[in-house]
Amino acid sequence: MDQNRKPASDIDATDAGEAAQRLARELHAALFPEEYDYMHDSVSEAKARLRGENPMGDKHVERVNEQRRQLGFTQFVVGPEGHNDDTFAWVKEQLRNGEEGRLREIVATRAEESLAVLRRKERARQQVQTPSWLDQTIDEMLSGDEFIYDGQDRSDPKVIAFRILGELYTVNSSGKNAPEFLRQIRRLLPGRSEAEYQNLLGYAKREWMEAYGY
Repeated sequence: MDQNRKPASDIDATDAGEAAQRLARELHAALFPEEYDYMHDSVSEAKARLRGENPMGDKHVERVNEQRRQLGFTQFVVGPEGHNDDTFAWVKEQLRNGEEGRLREIVATRAEESLAVLRRKERARQQVQTPSWLDQTIDEMLSGDEFIYDGQDRSDPKVIAFRILGELYTVNSSGKNAPEFLRQIRRLLPGRSEAEYQNLLGYAKREWMEAYGY
């Protein structure tokens, strides 16, 4: 018998412990995503956190702190001096007490509430952002200095495409902007092939992804 080989019972216990740890981490990230937000920070956002300033929007912070309060925790504090409740230990305790189902129910309820909010916002946006309103908004943006840098040619199709998508991200940050982009680019640059319109969409998406992570 191999003296270095672990008994099967030890291996099973190790595997079970690792699985429990993964489950706890998965549920913790779903229940307390604010504790992982820093992983997606830009350079400026990371600097803000070091100053003790939460770079997330006020509404996001308010919603997060209310969710924490409902579970019995204090508000989340950022920065090197911030001290927060040990929520991960709480999740592990809940799992040891057989409460996985309740934790998953909380996650599912939050997801449903978030979806309902998005649907309400989308309905309100569609009521305001009619095609004529969007046409005017895009035209006014193109006549100004938004999303353009010194030395760029305003008439360059790629510059126009980049600017259109930037404005659409501004007025509809949570929606699908490709259909409206294509409507706008066809309106502003008529008579081109569909392949060229699609290429301009792809170009604008890549540029925004590289520049700002959209």
